[in-house]
Amino acid sequence: MYGLNSDGFLCESEYDISDEPLLAALLTVGNGYMGVRGSFEEYASQRVQGAFVRGYIDEITEVCEPFADNDYMKKYYLNEEGLKSFEKQESCVNMPDFTMVRITVGEKTFFPWEGKIIEWERTLDSSCAVLKRRVVWDDGDGNLTEFVFERFASFACDNLFCQRVTVRPINHKLNVNIVSGVDTAVKTGGQFITEIKSTEIKGGDMFLSFAAKNKFKFKAAYYVKNVFPAGKIIGEYRENGRTGVSYACDGASEYVFEKFTFAGTERDTDKPLDEWVRTEGESINVGYSAQYKAHERAYKEYFAPMDVTVKGDLSADGWLRFASYHTAISAPRHDSVHGVAAKGLTGERYNQFVWWDCEIHQLPFFLLTAPETAKNLLMYRFNRLKQSKKNAKAAGYNGAKFAFCSSVTGDERVWNYVRHPFMQVHINSDIPMGVVNYYDVTADAQFMRDCGLTLMYECILFWLDRVTKVNGRYEILQVTGTDEHHPYVDNDAYTNYCVQYVIKRFISLSEEFGFKIKKSVAEKMRDVRDRLYLPLCDNGMIPQFDGYFELSRGLTESGKGTLKQFQMKKSGLYHLSQVIKQPDVALLYTLADVGLDKSHYAQNWDYYEQMCETSSSLTFPVHAIASAHNRRMLSFYKYFIDTLKIDVDDIHGVGWQGVHSGCLAGGYLAIVFGLAGMKTAGGELSFNPNPMPFFELAEFAVKFRGRDIKVTLDTKGIALELIKGESLNVTVCGKCAELGDKLYFTAE
Repeated sequence: MYGLNSDGFLCESEYDISDEPLLAALLTVGNGYMGVRGSFEEYASQRVQGAFVRGYIDEITEVCEPFADNDYMKKYYLNEEGLKSFEKQESCVNMPDFTMVRITVGEKTFFPWEGKIIEWERTLDSSCAVLKRRVVWDDGDGNLTEFVFERFASFACDNLFCQRVTVRPINHKLNVNIVSGVDTAVKTGGQFITEIKSTEIKGGDMFLSFAAKNKFKFKAAYYVKNVFPAGKIIGEYRENGRTGVSYACDGASEYVFEKFTFAGTERDTDKPLDEWVRTEGESINVGYSAQYKAHERAYKEYFAPMDVTVKGDLSADGWLRFASYHTAISAPRHDSVHGVAAKGLTGERYNQFVWWDCEIHQLPFFLLTAPETAKNLLMYRFNRLKQSKKNAKAAGYNGAKFAFCSSVTGDERVWNYVRHPFMQVHINSDIPMGVVNYYDVTADAQFMRDCGLTLMYECILFWLDRVTKVNGRYEILQVTGTDEHHPYVDNDAYTNYCVQYVIKRFISLSEEFGFKIKKSVAEKMRDVRDRLYLPLCDNGMIPQFDGYFELSRGLTESGKGTLKQFQMKKSGLYHLSQVIKQPDVALLYTLADVGLDKSHYAQNWDYYEQMCETSSSLTFPVHAIASAHNRRMLSFYKYFIDTLKIDVDDIHGVGWQGVHSGCLAGGYLAIVFGLAGMKTAGGELSFNPNPMPFFELAEFAVKFRGRDIKVTLDTKGIALELIKGESLNVTVCGKCAELGDKLYFTAE
């Protein structure tokens, strides 16, 4: 049983074995460098255990069992020829489990499923990024013991993971034995892909070095510093892949054990890895309380701009903080080795690949709250430009072709037995759009000169080759848009509009910065900008692609499909129906705002909302924002809560695999872009608020061009307060004003 406690934090109040896999994902603690799932210290289940370090990858033999529910999948989804050659795939590595702590009271070792649980409470405090578990346990013989487990991944030191365990005998004086170490018997994709290089135990401390053994052979190491209570070390502990130190204590009313793990990979240092990790680990000289204070201070400083307050709805307030916490721990704060993965650092699913979610669904969150993190995400793309140019050349195009599924190397990692993701070339406009949005929000001219304009230019060169001239206009043929139910379409609305938008913005920015372009290329750019076909009917409706409105508005249903993430129906031929998996056109008015005329927004939204079956988690934040824009506030609330609780309520039944990071970032964006109606296009800040009648107020902060601005929405209007930086002009409800201190506008 789990839900929000009285403080508004996710809390498990009763142990249930069946909840273990899902809660392992939900209760992940991390800091952007590492993510450690909320599995138990005393037992490492192969299904739920997981510790991941950003960008630490290797190659696995990926076991796949594809199937076709219907003709649509057989013809359009599966490439059975590809199955013949598919075997290897890159993946994040599930690291050896350094959280391992085993406690024996008398002759009985504590496990939740042994003896009897008298009290149980496990809480993820998203205000300070700490996971705490309190248990009162009966060993089966009436001996009661209280255990308190605490853990966090330090925001003060990326490589440091801290634990504290308190043992309190309640009605006995039995001896207590504590074993602390590392469990190396951990698999990735069901396979052992790490190889132990050396293990050293010195007193109460332990050093372990290992490497991924298949393709990349990346090295990593741990230094584990154990601070035991009064007692004595009774020796080394080795059993079934677990290595550690065993410690015995007796006669006290309380035992407090502290454990610090310094984890490093060869990417973290120019020094010899083993020497660096050992030196850093040995130098840890302050206890858990001091480490916690440093962590809490760093985390709260980072998280404060992300922390939206909702008054009048405690549930929405708590779940929004939970969603923003997971977004905060998903992204790199100090490097650009990797971007933001679809599951963050909470699971192995999707192999920790970076998708288009990064630029369209997640980057805006960090643009407005942590611009340096947003820059790291774009630098990840820029640093893969060389490989992306190779990708384009291999496909017969100029410029750069970014991988739809991108790993550390930047080559295409789409599973080659799946057809249509190869056609989702909209990634090549999503990334330039991310660059444009970054500049609009930050005014970082140096980034644009050094990286941004080049990144956009190479992507646009690809598009100049990819378009096809048809009857005097340019078209983009044979693509898959964001809606994966309709592959191999011509003139997908999302793709065409976004391509035209980024070309238009690039031309303007290149003139602003004096970016040199060959005359022939510049002429082609302007020609494509002016003559690229933008799907639009006379009645204002935007067809999702050529022929979309000629398809059936219904979908024959008979039974349930077996591929849950697509919710396939046995007889549902999606390519013959207007039923869509996730938003495409609606994105153009929301997260991929290309400046469309809003006079037909409502009719397009009303239509496509009904056609969307929301079988992608990325649907919910888009629908929440569109509902707010069109003042469908009951719909907004439903989609907003679904955004926040996609995994808590396990809406798609796969939450145990890892949280849906792109969706969770949308909670903050639903408030900022939806309720507040904020826009930053062209570097001009504007608000068109849509007050939520069920909230007393919603309060958030944004960072914009060197300024910190506090925004408060109440049931009547919007208040703006300049916290830091110079005054600026803003537009609110169509009225221009100078924000030098505080402003209040009544919503229309």
